Amino acid sequence: MIEMDCTCVQKHHAIPTEAVEISFGALEKAPEHLRGYHRIFLVADENTYAVAGKRVEALLRERGMLSHVFVLPAGALPTAENVGKVLIEAGRDADPYDINAFSLNPDYLLAVGSGSVNDTCRMVSYRLGIPYGIVGTAPSMDGYASVVAPLLNGRRKIVYTCTIARHILIDLEVNAAAPYPLLLSGVGDMIGKYVAILDWENSRDRTGEYYCEKIAGMVLSATDKCISASEALEKRDPDAVRSVSEGLILSGEGIAFCGSSRPASGTEHMIGQTWEVMDVEEGKVPNLHGIEVGEATFAAMEIFRRLHGETQDASLRALIEKYLPAFDRVEALQRKLKIPFTVTDRGRFVEGILRGRTFRERYTVLQYLYEKGKLKEYAEAVYAPVMEKYCFGTFRERFPDWEKGI
Repeated sequence: MIEMDCTCVQKHHAIPTEAVEISFGALEKAPEHLRGYHRIFLVADENTYAVAGKRVEALLRERGMLSHVFVLPAGALPTAENVGKVLIEAGRDADPYDINAFSLNPDYLLAVGSGSVNDTCRMVSYRLGIPYGIVGTAPSMDGYASVVAPLLNGRRKIVYTCTIARHILIDLEVNAAAPYPLLLSGVGDMIGKYVAILDWENSRDRTGEYYCEKIAGMVLSATDKCISASEALEKRDPDAVRSVSEGLILSGEGIAFCGSSRPASGTEHMIGQTWEVMDVEEGKVPNLHGIEVGEATFAAMEIFRRLHGETQDASLRALIEKYLPAFDRVEALQRKLKIPFTVTDRGRFVEGILRGRTFRERYTVLQYLYEKGKLKEYAEAVYAPVMEKYCFGTFRERFPDWEKGI
């Protein structure tokens, strides 16, 4: 269990995670961390099975700890359908088959992958009432230690509160070799934390929402560390991969400590996830979550900068001013990393901001502007500066072979 005392109204935070290991060779230690479990159900997709799942399967089988394995298609998304497939495959029938018996449930669910596999398994773990853990294959998002699972259900993306991983194993050799778009996706997910915490503080001031200074500080420190290390990611620098991985996990722990995604998700996630939903509505495969959160972060930053220059509310201006240096650091990082854009069409850009306000019930700057009658004005006004200052090309231009898995 990970726990800490606090000065907020909760007084004490605790999560049931038993181990977090980020190291070279972490994959080989899976049996050691999972000792005590004897019917482990391993789930991966075709890509993550090849890079890590096959080895973990062999290790668990050697120790007599493995129940069975289920491999989803390459690039499988966290959909309600895939949750159902994993749920169906979770129970293992006895041999010979007994019509009077029930299918045997595993005693542990081990996900091998990153965002999609993790979120799918988190929901199955929650529904079956069994613990789960994750062998991470890319530092692409902050959900490893999270307590929520954003799932595609029909034409909607719904954030479900589930369980939290008991074990998180990040093998630096595996993660450093992940496709570069996934590394950029992790950075995109992290830079949004400045916006998320600013939104959280503003909601505390305007709606009286619960706010924890210690959790917020933990997430902001992790974000600072991630930004400092990100420039070395393209070189596959192990220390950079470690720093980004640690930042993403700390962000997820902040979510778990709080009991909601508030410390890590604000305006930037609501806009980015709306763009994802728009793709789903049109029958398209959504883009990488962290990439769209990253570009939505740039939009949110420009909204706050514009509001800082126009508002007559001294307290709001002072609050935004506290985060402007962080926004400057993000802008400088983008000039070096050039996180690619997936949304460059003006109409789609504006629609994402307008619809993002109602993506979930959460007070953000989008609701503040809506109540002032200025949301559409701001959404249209920030399009040009975002494209001029942050857009250095599209995802398809930079990674033309991504759909082929290259």
